[in-house]
Formats: sequence, C-alpha cells, structure tokens
Amino acid sequence: MRATIVCTALLMLFQLVPASAEDNSYMFAAGESAAPHEPDDVVLPVEPPPDGKPAPNPSLRPPGFKTYMEDTAIWYGAQWAARLWWVRDKNLKIFDGSFHTFWDNLTSEPIWNDGDDFVVNWVLHPFFGMLHYQFYRARGHSVWASALGSVIQSTLFEYGIEGWAVRPSGIDLIVTPALGVPLGWTMEQLSDWLIEQDSKAAHVAAYVANPTRIFVRDTHFGLINPVTGSFQYQGQFTISTTKGKSLELAYPHFFEGPLPLGRIGIDFEIIKLKERLGGEFILYPMRFEFPSESNYWGVYMDIPYGGTNNVKDGDTEIRDGFEFGNLMVGVKTLAAKSKNFAISAGLEAYFPTSFTDDQNRLQQIIKYRRDFQMYLYKAATVSPYLTAGAWEGPFSIQGALGTDFIFNADHFEGQDFEFRINYHAAAGLDVPMVGSPIVYCEFDGYSITTYDGAGGGTDLFLTPGIRFGKKYSPGFSAQLPVYGPTKDIADADFVFDFQLRF
Repeated sequence: MRATIVCTALLMLFQLVPASAEDNSYMFAAGESAAPHEPDDVVLPVEPPPDGKPAPNPSLRPPGFKTYMEDTAIWYGAQWAARLWWVRDKNLKIFDGSFHTFWDNLTSEPIWNDGDDFVVNWVLHPFFGMLHYQFYRARGHSVWASALGSVIQSTLFEYGIEGWAVRPSGIDLIVTPALGVPLGWTMEQLSDWLIEQDSKAAHVAAYVANPTRIFVRDTHFGLINPVTGSFQYQGQFTISTTKGKSLELAYPHFFEGPLPLGRIGIDFEIIKLKERLGGEFILYPMRFEFPSESNYWGVYMDIPYGGTNNVKDGDTEIRDGFEFGNLMVGVKTLAAKSKNFAISAGLEAYFPTSFTDDQNRLQQIIKYRRDFQMYLYKAATVSPYLTAGAWEGPFSIQGALGTDFIFNADHFEGQDFEFRINYHAAAGLDVPMVGSPIVYCEFDGYSITTYDGAGGGTDLFLTPGIRFGKKYSPGFSAQLPVYGPTKDIADADFVFDFQLRF
C-alpha cells in the first residue's frame, strides 16, 4: 500500500514539470519523438538479430504460446525481484526457507485465515491482480489469455514465492484474480480513454489507471521519460555533444555532477563495521534520472532502502532486516557551460517516508553519517547545492558545495533541527580502451554545524573507483572514512552499482 501511494504521488509530482524548457506540451505525449540527430552526434546502432534479418516491427509482435510463456517467466521474475527489494525481514520470509518447508507448503491445503488485514486482502491483492492482467494485455495478449495470466501469476506468487516460507492463502488465490481481472479491464478502458484527452491531468491519470504504460509500449519494454514524454531504451542510443560529456562526467557517486543524464541505477553497498558493532550495514537505493531533450536540466529521485546484518548496539543485538528510508526528489539546471567547463544549480527535497523503525535499524544506519538525512526516522530535508566540472581531453575534475536543512531531526541527537554543509571534489580519467573505463577518486566532506554530541560534527571520506560502459554501466568503488565519528564505527563501504543509460 505504501509503495502504491509513493508511486502515485511521484506521478502527480512529475505532472508539475513542463515537458521541456521551451515547450508546454503534455508530459506523457502519446507519440513524441526524440530530437533529430545533429551532425556531430554519435549513434550506437541497434544490434541486429543473430540471424542477420531486419528487426521486426515492435507493434507486430505476434502473441502465441511461446511469447505467453516468456511473458509469464518475465513477470514471475519481476515479482521475485520486487519481493527481494521490498520485504523487510528477508531472512525470515525468504532466506530462512528450505526445500523441505517449500514442499510441505506446496502439498498442504491453503489456509483461509492468513492473518492479513482488510487492506492487504481486499485492496492490495486485487491491485496486484489488476497489474498481472494489464501486463499481459500490454504485451499483446487477449483479454481471456490475460485473465488466465492473472490466475497463473497469483498461483505462482502464493506457491512459488511466498510458499518458500509460508503456506499459501486460499483467500489470496481467489480474490487476487477474481477482483483484479475486472478491475484491470475497467482501468485499461479508462486509461485508453484518458490518454486520448487534451489534458495533462488526464494523461497523468491514464498512467495511474494503467501503470504498465510506464514500462511497456507497443508490446516492448522501455521507460517513459516524464520530462519529455518520450519512451526510452528503444531504438538507437544517440550520444549528442552534451550527452557525451554527461556520460564522461557521470562517475561521482555521492554528489551530483553538473550535467543531467538519463539513467536508472541500483546500488548495493556493504558497510563493514568495527568489530565491537558486529557485522554490516547493507544499503541498496535505486536511482531514476530524467533529463530534458537538451540535457541542460533534469529531475531525479532516489528510493532508499537499508538495513542491518549481525549488528550489535552495546549488549543489544539488532534484528536483521531492512527499512524504507526518506524518498528524495531533486532538480538541477545548467547555469553556464563552455567548451571545457559547466556549472549547475540544484535543489533536493527528502520526504519523511521512513514509515517505521520499530526494530531500531534506521537508528543504527545513521551512525554512518554520510547519508543520515536519507535514513533519519521521520525527518524532512531541503538541500540546495552548486556543482561544477572542468575537462581537458580524457581528464576531468568536478566539485560541489551544498547545504542540508534537516527538520524533525530529534531522532539524530535530540534536536528538532540540524544544519549541515557538504563539500565534494572528484577527479577522473577516461581511459581510451575497450569497455570505456573511467577511473576516479572522490572526496566527500560533511560538517554538521549544529551538532553538540561527542566526536565532532565533521566526517571526511575518500572513494577510489572505476566504472565501465556508456549505455550499460557497471561500477565498483570503496569508500574509506578518513576522519570523524564515522571513522570510529566503520572500516569501509564497498559499493557495487549498475546503471542503464538513455
């Protein structure tokens, strides 16, 4: 339910962003194309099929048994991925399962009193049944085949996902498709009508009514860019002059570079703690960034999730698990740019979406103070900043200066308000070889001027790293706390990340 509310709020928020700096056309344009190629643009061609034949027209993808089974496997995998990302107590509900438990649940009768409340059984499950149906429809299958798909996915979830740890729920097996299919059909018709209306609000509502529009168009996967209305990850990967420089400057991990870049990314961080604290903090935030067609401004958001593994707080052992943090939405715009220099201004807002900390996990995570405003329970933050970069040949340097105004911050050190100054620098080398590697070193400093506790208010970090590729970009870095209270609780933060660029 919380995830649904957050997604709906984000769609409404992006409705307020104009389609481009010069154009006030509708945000989710039905067929808006990207800007034409410039003479200096680099275009990475679409890879041809292995047999050398021309790629088929996406709108003519023929539905059939093979594609139906492929889509069933894709959506089942997506459910597993969502469960792995969202579930708080992963050990209890996922990793502590066994084949013996799974077999017992698979061969037992479903339970009818599953212990879930009204909202879970009669709101969330029909909602997911609706998504199952709409996914199959978006991939080109018939109404009846899509209805069957909702039944299949509901059964796979109860037996093949939740069944790994708990017995299937009879009421969920029935309610999910029985209410989800008619709801999905109704919302599909409503969405089709809304998208044809001459109204930005109606277009936003069309995506709310049928969320699969966000990532499926003409039966093919992609992602809607809410800033331009274009559908990304389809066709050629065009690297304009500005976009090419954005790709080269996209290596800083813990501060914003000066040029927006279209990308989706996920980090996986393992923060190795000192021996007296036990094990690790584990963070895996997701990143979405949407640039304008000119790449001169853009909006972005970070969706944070973090937790603890084998952590102790004094004599108290913290229960392993994860919590949702404070959702961040930001915007940045280019203030000045020359052949070898760019400077931008930006603003970030952190919303108090850390819904619970009943296991004291977030209270532990904020001891690693780099992103404490993102995991501080019930806190809201406003963060203006300036960021700049300069380059010559394969070498580049970047820096940023910003502030955090943190409200409702009493869970940090007992004060309602905290103020922090952030300062960053990074240097990178674009190595001209296969894989397009960029090696870099990043410095990050944070000074909480309102801090009255022990150990001081300043933390300094040094982060060497490397990342590869342009359209598909994996990276690795190791952040070392070199000064401040964070250095006293952690040895290093190992960061693995992957980005899909557009």
